[in-house]
Amino acid sequence: TQWHDDSPVSREVFGNIPSALKAAFYTVVALLLAYGAVMFAYRVKNWERGAPDNRRTTTKNAKARLADFRAGVYMQTLLREPAAGVMHSMIYFSFLVLLAVTTVLEINHQMPESAKFLHGDVYKAYSAVGDAAGLIFTIGIVWAIVRRYGPRRFRPYRIRIKSRPEHAVILGVFLAIALTGFGAEMFRIAEEGMPDYERWAFIGYPLATLVDGWSASSLSTWHQGWWIAHVVSFMAFLIMIPVTMLRHMFTSPLNMYLKDRDRPKGAMKPMPNLVEGTTELETFGASVIEDFTWKQLLDTDACTMCGRCTSVCPAHATGKPLDPREIVLKTGEVMAATAEHAHVSPPLNTDGEITISSNSLFERITPEEIWACTSCKACDEICPVNIEILDKILDMRRYLSLMESNFPTELGNAYRAMENQMNPWGMNQGERGDWANGLSLPHGGEVTVVDPGEPFE
Repeated sequence: TQWHDDSPVSREVFGNIPSALKAAFYTVVALLLAYGAVMFAYRVKNWERGAPDNRRTTTKNAKARLADFRAGVYMQTLLREPAAGVMHSMIYFSFLVLLAVTTVLEINHQMPESAKFLHGDVYKAYSAVGDAAGLIFTIGIVWAIVRRYGPRRFRPYRIRIKSRPEHAVILGVFLAIALTGFGAEMFRIAEEGMPDYERWAFIGYPLATLVDGWSASSLSTWHQGWWIAHVVSFMAFLIMIPVTMLRHMFTSPLNMYLKDRDRPKGAMKPMPNLVEGTTELETFGASVIEDFTWKQLLDTDACTMCGRCTSVCPAHATGKPLDPREIVLKTGEVMAATAEHAHVSPPLNTDGEITISSNSLFERITPEEIWACTSCKACDEICPVNIEILDKILDMRRYLSLMESNFPTELGNAYRAMENQMNPWGMNQGERGDWANGLSLPHGGEVTVVDPGEPFE
């Protein structure tokens, strides 16, 4: 439209940027957004391979669901560990502000002259907010790089054991977005002649003084170069969202919102009535991806790979083969490898030597891992995005026990006792109520043991 703001305190959008680059910007960004939508659709179809799971929002659970969602997006769950929570909050909230800054600039850019608002004192405040968000974002990214790749004393164990090239690429792209943004601003301000109102850009203006006095052609060329680098960095970010762990920006909040469920905390999924033979199931438990529910499959894409579950697992701490994070990641690997669409990537890039030849969870997960779990639920409690890890382990245990009789020898006696005496210790059924003899209630009286056949009131 070529609508421009005539205010002396404003900024020309796409100033010094050739029309061809502007056309490329709008075209490529639009295509990348469409690409991201298609790639996410493939992931959703992958979740749909799972069995039904009632996670409907009702008038009874709506308030709890919104509270869970709010706790996640406000970083409350991450702040249980202050260092990681503050670092992540600096990246997350400042990125949202930077996204808003860019969006506001584009909205103002498309307004007719009479409706433009990004000028005068509003523009000064806008510049200050943008630079503040950029500075906080940069500090957060540098902090994240130090936590993952810095001296050993800064790197938590759970991060050291699971760093992959993917993490370096993501952090590198984020750092590039921050630095190229300041670089483009620096040369833009210098090219505009160091206007006094740009002092509100308290990072870009001092940087611009370093190049003030360069020739106009040099400033123009360098500005275009930094602008192109900034846009390319942002485009790389859009490409990575659906195919790397960055997807958790969308899947984790969704997973938090869906936390509420019908079962009480700690209760296993109910089994069909095997005695009456009313079930049509041919197998019990989980051995293939389709045996999990769609929510359990969404879990694998919501994982942030932070490793907090690993850090609190008592089995892992005592040298057992279980790593709760690996249960989630390996499930995601099998799900991705057996997807209808070959473009679906695993939760985290894997070793090229790892091959998955069938749709079996036990291609990647061993019975030793499954049986090492103490079912303490610490992993579920600590997870900042409410992934239900224990349910997956218990479902796979059900399959191993009921379908393959594959369980530790120590459980053999307990299973036989439950089958014959209805308790794991093999106690005589006639003595099962003896524990209550002489046991006093808090307000007086004794525990009443109901005799067989006696009506229970």
